[in-house]
Amino acid sequence: MTSTARISTALSWWDHFRQNLRLAAPLMVGQLATIGIWTTDTIAMGWIDSASLAAGALASRYYQPLFFLALGISLAVGPLVAQGLGAGDERQVRRAFRQGMVIAIALGMVAVPLLFIGEDVLVAIGQDPELARLGQPFLVWSSIGIPFMFLSFVLRQFLISHQRPMPQVIALILALAANVALNEAFVAGWGPFPAMGLAGIALATSIVYVLLCAGLIAYIARVPPFRDSQPFRRIWVMDWEVTVRLLRIGVPIGLTIVAEAGMFIAVTFIIGLFGTAALAAAAIANQIAAVAFMIPIAVAQASTVRIGNYAGGGDRQNLTRSASTLFCLGIIVTLATTVILLIWPQQLIGIFLDSRDAMFADVLALAIPMLLLTALFQVPDGVQAIAMAVLRGLNDTRIPGMIAITSFWVTGVAVGAIVGLVMGWGPSGVWSGLLIGLSVAALLLTYRAIRALRRVRDGGTILMA
Repeated sequence: MTSTARISTALSWWDHFRQNLRLAAPLMVGQLATIGIWTTDTIAMGWIDSASLAAGALASRYYQPLFFLALGISLAVGPLVAQGLGAGDERQVRRAFRQGMVIAIALGMVAVPLLFIGEDVLVAIGQDPELARLGQPFLVWSSIGIPFMFLSFVLRQFLISHQRPMPQVIALILALAANVALNEAFVAGWGPFPAMGLAGIALATSIVYVLLCAGLIAYIARVPPFRDSQPFRRIWVMDWEVTVRLLRIGVPIGLTIVAEAGMFIAVTFIIGLFGTAALAAAAIANQIAAVAFMIPIAVAQASTVRIGNYAGGGDRQNLTRSASTLFCLGIIVTLATTVILLIWPQQLIGIFLDSRDAMFADVLALAIPMLLLTALFQVPDGVQAIAMAVLRGLNDTRIPGMIAITSFWVTGVAVGAIVGLVMGWGPSGVWSGLLIGLSVAALLLTYRAIRALRRVRDGGTILMA
């Protein structure tokens, strides 16, 4: 893996910046399309009424831990495929992809029965029984698409790892358009379709992910260079060695993402104690934050692929230069999203609300300070994501995962709960914990990434696992 036989000519800093941007830019479009599916769902919920928005947000938060665990494990597929491509090892490419699909489908099947008991669980943890009841049909219809949603993560990672992201970007844009149309058809009822409300939103998304998986599988099987490694050859054969390796790398990634997403989920649940208007406001702020986060997460995906590719080829100089320019790119794009959120908070919030809704003024008043805090944590959120991705490309996931979990929960959720509940600052105080947790994570993970890059530059071990 660390042989110098495949080392390429050292690229300039500017060449690395351009190549990183060339890979990250279409990934940004793809990530925005991905979150666009969720965002259009949230908008559709808000245009039903504020209660539906709160109930739908509550239902979504319920299954998000498993969603992000599956996403995290799929992200382990990316560096292993990229390392295989960098080393010219088609067998590793095929094995990592195959076992990633197996794990994704298995997690999806575990998630399905949990969605059917969502209402009981939400009530048991203190959420509003009426909102839990309204959200249960959403969970039931979501169960159809969950396995396909998880599988799509792995299929997309396979395409991205070849540094040819456009096929999955185009597929996601088509999926987003289909989701918008199906939401309209199923929520209010068009032609032969009955009006299904929240349940219709979940059904639309499930159908979209089934179609997305079918399209990506057909494309990978038929089009070079993706078909060159024969990715579906002996698809039924279990490869326990690679499965264990994927889980060893991927579970810490998944737990880290669950910890960050769980921080947002926990904050949302705590804010839910302040009532329906507060929960609706948190749902809007959370969705806008998620959309903004898609920009640095695209840079992070590019980081994992490019770092993994150089690591597989043993190219130390290009690896360290690429990582440094990726940090610069991440800071630039997150500063841009910070400015947008600071200038247009009210306009962005208004997208999610019907001005005729009885709770409009209350939700708006609560959401504006949350969105201003969201603007302030854009740079630290992006930096910690890129630092984590650089480490992921080096298979360094266990210690970074522990750092992230501690930062998000001890200095994030706990401090936010104290400020919001004990000190009486309300929903905005709870939301401020996100700024604190993400800032601490950014500092500690960046420090670890710098140390790892120095180790690589000085001739030390490249891959940690």
